[in-house]
Amino acid sequence: MTQRTNTATKLQLKVITSTNSQGKETIATRSFTMNPELADEDILSIGRKLARLQVLPVQDICRQDNAGLAEVH
Repeated sequence: MTQRTNTATKLQLKVITSTNSQGKETIATRSFTMNPELADEDILSIGRKLARLQVLPVQDICRQDNAGLAEVH
């Protein structure tokens, strides 16, 4: 059996910082540490609220989960 260890969740706001000479948008990522037990809907709600506080336009709201895997005997 496998178990997750050291779980971590981040909320990421991807904001458009500029447009280059070829017309491609330059993106910066702002990350916020979240409780891994939060539901996707809760993280999206928080992300939308944080997006309203940004000066730059928000391109995307993302959830990033990271965990180690360990075998349990």
